[in-house]
Amino acid sequence: MTITQDETHVNALLPGAAVVVGIRSLLIWAIVAVTMLAVFLRGSMGSCSGGVTGSGGFLDAEGRPTDVAPMCGSVTVSAHPLIYVAIGLVVLFSLTRILRRADTVERALSILHNARMVIVVLTLVTFVVGFWAISTLRVEDWNDYSLFAPLPFAGFDITTRPMG
Repeated sequence: MTITQDETHVNALLPGAAVVVGIRSLLIWAIVAVTMLAVFLRGSMGSCSGGVTGSGGFLDAEGRPTDVAPMCGSVTVSAHPLIYVAIGLVVLFSLTRILRRADTVERALSILHNARMVIVVLTLVTFVVGFWAISTLRVEDWNDYSLFAPLPFAGFDITTRPMG
């Protein structure tokens, strides 16, 4: 039996199509990971250390009258920009590694699979560390507060202002 050119054209795929599909999959995983981090890893807490008296004066954190407005503050936690850079670098380094070291389709697919796993693990670790930072955040007393510094996974945006 002989194969004509028309049959070959219908049944054949582009050489390296599996690698192109793997690259597309890697890009989709990276975009989904970045989107999930930007949308779901966010938390905030605010507090004022003091209050207002019935006559319009101010109270400090211990409840004593004062002439100075007590400080209020808020903390917002979100994914650190370095995480987004790291995910982008994983994609770029994996593509560079494929071009330099992959001598077979299987080796290229293995590199892409490993890059996807790095992105998944990095995203999961960022979620866990960021959630822990958000859940342990206490800002009731601005004179004596402690923050779990989740660098490089999450970052804090701290703002303070006088009550008023």
